[in-house]
Amino acid sequence: MKIRYSGPKLLAFLLLLVFSSLGFAQVTVGCPGGTPGAFTSLESAILASPDNATFLVSGTCTEFIAIQNRSNLNFFGNPSATIQTADPSALVLLISNSKSITFNNTFVFNGGQGIVITNTPNASFNGVTVQNSGQFGITASNSVTHMTSSSVTASTRTGVVVSGGSFSLDGGDSVSNNGRLGISAGTAHLILEDGSGPNIISNNGVAGVQIFGVSQGDFSGDNEITNNAGGNFGLSVSNSSGVTITGGLINSNTGTGVICAGTAHCEFSGTHVDSNTLGGIQIIQHSDASFDGTVEVSGNTGAGVLVDQVSALTSNGGNTIANNTGDGLILNTLSGLNFLGVDTITATAGNLALNCNNGSLVEGDVSTYKPKKCGTAFQNNPIH
Repeated sequence: MKIRYSGPKLLAFLLLLVFSSLGFAQVTVGCPGGTPGAFTSLESAILASPDNATFLVSGTCTEFIAIQNRSNLNFFGNPSATIQTADPSALVLLISNSKSITFNNTFVFNGGQGIVITNTPNASFNGVTVQNSGQFGITASNSVTHMTSSSVTASTRTGVVVSGGSFSLDGGDSVSNNGRLGISAGTAHLILEDGSGPNIISNNGVAGVQIFGVSQGDFSGDNEITNNAGGNFGLSVSNSSGVTITGGLINSNTGTGVICAGTAHCEFSGTHVDSNTLGGIQIIQHSDASFDGTVEVSGNTGAGVLVDQVSALTSNGGNTIANNTGDGLILNTLSGLNFLGVDTITATAGNLALNCNNGSLVEGDVSTYKPKKCGTAFQNNPIH
C-alpha cells in the first residue's frame, strides 16, 4: 500500500521526520577562531536546533545568547569557548522559562551585563567562568541554579544575586574580586556544599555574603568566606532569615565576621570565625543563635561574641572563644545566654571573659569563666 502526502500533510510529515532525527542532536558550533562546525554562531545554532540537543562549541562567540522556553540543552566547550557581547550594556546570556539547561567545561562568559536566569527550574554551570560583568555576574530569580568548579569574578557590582528559588554552590566554586558583595540572596535558599572541593568567597569590595528577606542559608563542609573588604562583614543574616553552618571558615574580613540581625536565626557547628577586624560574631536586634560544638571564635579585633538588643545565645558546650582583642563574650540590653555545657572562654589582658550588662540574664554554670562581670543579678535561678 502506498501513502501519498501533499500540501500541508507533506510539510507536517517532513518536519516530523527532521525533528525526530534531531531529537538527540549533536550540534557543532565553530565561532571565529574555533574548530569549523555546522554553525559559526551559537545563537543561530540554538534557534535551529530542537530540545534535547547537545552543542559542542569552540572559538569566541561575540553575540547575545538567549535561551527561552527550551528544555534539555547541553553545552560543552570543544575544548573551550568564550561568549562575549559587542555591546557593554547587553547581557551575555539569558535563560528564561526553560528547564535543564547546562553549560559544561569549559566556557568563559566575558563582559557585558553578565548572565540572567529567570523562571528556570534547573540551570547548571560546571567548569565555567563568568568575568568582567559591567553589573552583576549572575542574577537568578525564581529559578533553581547550580554551580560546580566555576568562578564569578571581577563584576562591577555583586558577583551572584539571587531572588526567589535556590542557588547552590556545589563545590570547587570561587566568587571573588567583585566590586560589591560576593553573594546576595533575598527571599531565597542559598546552599554551599564542598562536594567538589572548597567554595571560596573572597576579596570582594564591600562584603562577603548577605542573606536577607526571609531567606535560608545551608552551608556544609569547607566553605571559606575570607578577606572581603569594605569594613562591613564576612556574612550577614537579617530580616527574619536563617543560616545553618556546619564546618567552614569565616576569617580575615575587614569588618565583623558574622552579623545575625533583625529577628534572624544562626546556628553554628564546627565553624571557625577568626581574625576579622570588627569582632567575631554579633547576635543583635531580637535574633537568636546556637553554638552546637567545636565552634571557635578567636583572634578577632574587638569582642569575640556580642549578644545585644533583646537577643539570645544557646551554647551546647565544647566551643572556644579566645584571643580576641576585646571581651570574650558580651551580653547586653535585655539579652539571654544559656550554657547547656561548658565552653572555653578566655580573655586577653585587660579584658573580660564574660561581660553581662543592662538587664541581661544568664542560665547555666558561669564559674569557670574568669575574669568576668556577671554577678548574681545577671544569673537566672530556674524554678523547677
